[in-house]
Amino acid sequence: MNNEKEDRKNAELGEEEGIENVARLDASFESDEAEPPIVSKRRVAVFGIAGVILFGILGIAAYLLYRGEDGKPVAAPRNISFGNKSDSDEKLPAGERTVTLSENQLKAANLKIATVGETFDGAAVNSVTTGVVEANEYEETPVISQVSGVVKRISAELGHFVRRGQTIAVVSSEELAQTQSKYLSMKAELNEAHKRYKRALNLSEVSEESRNELDKTNANLKAREAKLTEAKSNYKRSQKLVKIGAISKREFEQVTAELKVAEANVRESSNRFTRARKLLKINPVRRNEIDQFLTKVRKMEADVASVREKLLVLGLPKGSIKSLNSPKQISADLPITSPISGTVTERIANKGEVVSVNAKLAKVTDLSTVWVIGQVYEKDLGKLRMGSGASIKSDAYPNELFRGNISYIDPNLDEKTRTAQVRVELSNPNQKLKMGMYVNISYSRIGGSEKTAPLVPKDAVQSIGNQKVVFEVTSDPKVFIIRPIKIGQEKDGSYPAIEGIFVGDKIVTDGSFLLRAEFLKTNSAGF
Repeated sequence: MNNEKEDRKNAELGEEEGIENVARLDASFESDEAEPPIVSKRRVAVFGIAGVILFGILGIAAYLLYRGEDGKPVAAPRNISFGNKSDSDEKLPAGERTVTLSENQLKAANLKIATVGETFDGAAVNSVTTGVVEANEYEETPVISQVSGVVKRISAELGHFVRRGQTIAVVSSEELAQTQSKYLSMKAELNEAHKRYKRALNLSEVSEESRNELDKTNANLKAREAKLTEAKSNYKRSQKLVKIGAISKREFEQVTAELKVAEANVRESSNRFTRARKLLKINPVRRNEIDQFLTKVRKMEADVASVREKLLVLGLPKGSIKSLNSPKQISADLPITSPISGTVTERIANKGEVVSVNAKLAKVTDLSTVWVIGQVYEKDLGKLRMGSGASIKSDAYPNELFRGNISYIDPNLDEKTRTAQVRVELSNPNQKLKMGMYVNISYSRIGGSEKTAPLVPKDAVQSIGNQKVVFEVTSDPKVFIIRPIKIGQEKDGSYPAIEGIFVGDKIVTDGSFLLRAEFLKTNSAGF
């Protein structure tokens, strides 16, 4: 009985301990689950604030991008795209407006494209001076006739381009023909003199004393050559013996010395034999005859060289002189060639005219570069310097600007006008600038540069509301960018652009009105 009571007490105690353990576990779980709700509330608060800020920014951006002039949002029309919605391959900046045409619209519009030119800007117009285009005098070359005679043919036409070496005219000269004939005659006499001189040398007789000396030196040479052969044979045999130890090294060195002595003797005998041949004494009578022939040959050579130089001075090419060997090749016609490549700017002689030596037949000028001579007032000379830039504008090319550099400032002032001449040298592409053409010049000042501005054709400028715009071409022929611009005062059918466009940009001229109308179909509010 006692044992049963103890068991019951132990069981009751165990149940009470189990209940307490379960209560502790529940309390721990409740404490763990109580912390997350606090963290979650904080995250919700942060995300909520960020969301409000993000929606506010997006709302403001949408309002700025899509609002009309009255401040109300305007839906994007079907033919207007923004940013990356353009069909063009190039990436357009966000918010940049474009007009897109269909294939049929593009064909019907018959648009014309022009390149934005360049002109003086408003600030530079007040400092522009006038000038005159002149040829570069350093590139002007006259075409001269080196002989007197009659102009048989002349092909130089004013304004025609000729290349260096090209025949400009042909002059028939009696002097040229006579000089060629004289050259052939003297050349033949020289050949005959050479033959006589060689014949005299071959027929000369050698004295007996010189012959004996020559025979002695010859015999001595042969004897020493035989000894040299023997010494070479001993040397080769000694080389083999010294290798096998049959002779001593000293004996081999003695054989080597004998070989070198034999070689030296042969060289000495050979030199004596050569000297003996050169010192042959000639019979006194024959010697005088040979001297006379030699003198005549040298005189004839000098005469022929003189006539050859005269033919060169007369203008006959070296190749023609070298090939001149027969009287049949003599010609009185002398081709006059152009000394440089350039344009014929002056023609003086005509066919049938009689010209003298050094007569000027024409003038050829290289017009790839020209000079512009301007007048600068005394007060402005201190602002210029050699080598600084200058911009040239011509009424003949209103959309084009030419650039050059100051190459000369005249040190003398005109007493009446108080101006000095300033020369600008510049390239002349396609010979656009003509001699005598009046131009306007804007000089680069010290510490500055020429002031220029883009030049936009009048037909390219359209008005949308109060805004002047042009339509710029993109890589997609159906897509055009609307460029808002600011322009200056119109002159000669063009506007100087103050901002919004750059020199060299491609814009629409004829047909820009149709692009404007297409834009306004779905954008009546404008920008």
